[in-house]
Amino acid sequence: MRQLGQLQQQADEFKALNTELIFVFREEQQGVDGLKKIKSKTKTTFTLAVDFDKKSSNAYSSKRMTFDNYVVSKDGTIKAVVDGSLRTRATAEQLMKTLKEIEGK
Repeated sequence: MRQLGQLQQQADEFKALNTELIFVFREEQQGVDGLKKIKSKTKTTFTLAVDFDKKSSNAYSSKRMTFDNYVVSKDGTIKAVVDGSLRTRATAEQLMKTLKEIEGK
């Protein structure tokens, strides 16, 4: 959740890059109720989703305990992957840098 809070602080910068952040949780046992609690606690404006069956998210993070971040275009093409782990999650600065590189800025 710390990463979510840190990224929220940069929400306006992501919006200026015409970027939408979506967080997919695989381990949130309380489901939608748990996501509502997370959203309330972090005061995030980002979209939160849960993938209990891990069907969709396994295509992106098949290894246990991976926390990779994917930059996906509107047409569904993966443009970049920013590696992450349980202890070392992607920072706002890393994601911004990747987004700007993709846009050629």
